[in-house]
Amino acid sequence: MSKEQQNRSEPRSKEPPHYSDHPHLRPVSDRMLAIFLGALAIALMLGYFLLNKLVDISRQEDCMLSHSKSCAAVALPDR
Repeated sequence: MSKEQQNRSEPRSKEPPHYSDHPHLRPVSDRMLAIFLGALAIALMLGYFLLNKLVDISRQEDCMLSHSKSCAAVALPDR
């Protein structure tokens, strides 16, 4: 029998691969995962605030270009 036939006939183990078998694979530590998720959350929040600011500027610009006299933000009185 050739090696390929022998390998096919052997049952495959259900165990996950060991990191010692694959030196280029390293587990991600919980600390690094937390740092990554925190940085991702901060980047998403900053992107949201930037997008809102750009929308506000665009609306104000559109109002000014239409030569409207009441382009200022309207302040609602407190109740």
